[in-house]
Amino acid sequence: MKILASSLFLLVAACLGVATPAEPLALKDIAGDYYFGDGLGVNCSLTVTAKGNFRFLWSGCLGTYDQNQGTASLKEGVLHIAPQKPNLRDGFRGTPTDFYPVRWGARMYLIPTNDMVEFCSDFNQGTEPRRGNYGDYYLRRKDGDKPVSGKPSVSEQWTRFLLDRPVRGKITQLIGKQEAWIDKGSADGLLAGMILTAQGHGTLMFAQVQVEAVEKDRCRIKCRWTDSTLAVGQTVSSRFH
Repeated sequence: MKILASSLFLLVAACLGVATPAEPLALKDIAGDYYFGDGLGVNCSLTVTAKGNFRFLWSGCLGTYDQNQGTASLKEGVLHIAPQKPNLRDGFRGTPTDFYPVRWGARMYLIPTNDMVEFCSDFNQGTEPRRGNYGDYYLRRKDGDKPVSGKPSVSEQWTRFLLDRPVRGKITQLIGKQEAWIDKGSADGLLAGMILTAQGHGTLMFAQVQVEAVEKDRCRIKCRWTDSTLAVGQTVSSRFH
């Protein structure tokens, strides 16, 4: 009966587009070749083997910028890689060493542990699931052609960052040129750390903003780009359009 009930829950969750709890994974489940980049100066490849090894390569227009290898292990839902050579993370060098494996339908992503809120925000924005290989997060090669629906399967601490529907509000008060209050808050599902889009307004181009503080019916946002400005009345949305 427990197996039947569990299967029924997963079926209903899939139909409703609800993010199901992340299932325990083994190293063999996430083994494969992964890629993220833009096809130009950023082309990062990460190969993880079921035997517990990894290879990393960063290449671009001028050739190979960095490469490393070492061991890989999975502990408490986090993939840890241990580079043999110094892992200098500056410029076009270096790699994160801790990742959450995220299953989304038939796709498998490796998301740096420090980037989970950003990944969830990209789901809200509509930039993930991406089409093709190019993107900001490691995706197993050829998975970019696999269609997905619903939400990615993330652990419980991150599911609350995946919105059920877009949230749209307006700037009601400025705090300087790059900070402001908008008329949406925790009652609408917004959380500190979420990334939103301030839509174009008059002569202002769109800008990415991050939620700094949240109250029930409003939240404070701040521009992520140094050359962005905000204006009263500007629409701010969790969805990019």
